[in-house]
Amino acid sequence: MNMSNSGGSPPKIAPEDWDRIARYLAGEAEPREAESTRRWLEADDERLAMVNALQAALVNVSREDSRKPDVESALRKVKSGFVHTKPIGFPASAGRAAPAWKFAPYMKAAAVLLVLAGGAFFWRDISGSAVGPAVRTFATTVGERRQFRLADGTNVVLGPGSRLIVDPGSSDRSVALEGDGYFAVTHDASHPFTVKVGTVKIQDVGTAFSIQTNEDGGVRVAVASGSVALGPRESGRASAEVLRARDRATVNPSGMVGIERSAVSDDDLAWVQGRLVFRDAPVMQVGAELSRWYGVTLRLGDSTLSNLHLTASFSGESVDRVLNVIALSLGARIEREGNVATLYRASPSGLRR
Repeated sequence: MNMSNSGGSPPKIAPEDWDRIARYLAGEAEPREAESTRRWLEADDERLAMVNALQAALVNVSREDSRKPDVESALRKVKSGFVHTKPIGFPASAGRAAPAWKFAPYMKAAAVLLVLAGGAFFWRDISGSAVGPAVRTFATTVGERRQFRLADGTNVVLGPGSRLIVDPGSSDRSVALEGDGYFAVTHDASHPFTVKVGTVKIQDVGTAFSIQTNEDGGVRVAVASGSVALGPRESGRASAEVLRARDRATVNPSGMVGIERSAVSDDDLAWVQGRLVFRDAPVMQVGAELSRWYGVTLRLGDSTLSNLHLTASFSGESVDRVLNVIALSLGARIEREGNVATLYRASPSGLRR
């Protein structure tokens, strides 16, 4: 894609700005910094186009290989092709160790950022091949929900820690989702609105619907109104199942679909209004949601705790309040150190055991 400016040179970005761009793309920025970075990028079309292209590259890398990346090898390979490189670090937050491979699917590409000289090498590399429309990406950080309207009039709400990539040339009618999204679609029978997520794709038949994903690659679809066709990601419409208003479908990581008719409740759409609701949820699912909504990692002090299930609802409570309610509901004890909360079984006296 060709997204360079008229002179063919990269946008002028200071080294310290590349630091925060790297943190933003790797998901390491604090919520306030992530929001300010997003606004700064959107204030300049060239900067935004450059970062959107970079985000698309990261998404492609995550699809190609989800294994832990060999960063040292990646760095050596990139360094061998460039000179006068300047490493860009990811500083650890004060008082805690640098994060492990928490965002592993993106870090192989993020390793390239470490050896950029002001971003110019990367920008030239992605901007000089084929001419075409720019990829557009919308993203949220920990605890952030974002509402916006696509060019076709479709309203979207992105859940915390989520990403929406608009296919170039689709007139905003074809998107890919990672995380949670709610879509109130402007219907166009001649150009169906399509969402690709996990192993499936969803096409509207004039509707509003919610999509949620979990850490294992499972997908849950809840139809608020109208209907959607749900089928394998690369299949045609003929092989799709039709979900109507109040229907719910779950798709496991291998692509198996389970459908519940007229099963959708307010709880299925609670996240759109900022409520975090668990209904008999496995503790591992609880931990995944805590990470996206509060930036807290939940660890189990006893492997048998993985059998526990939680029923609870939260709406704007502090993380400490949420952790206390979880502990009480599970008859357990939580000890928190920074952004890590460890769940222990508690004896009848309340002491950890």
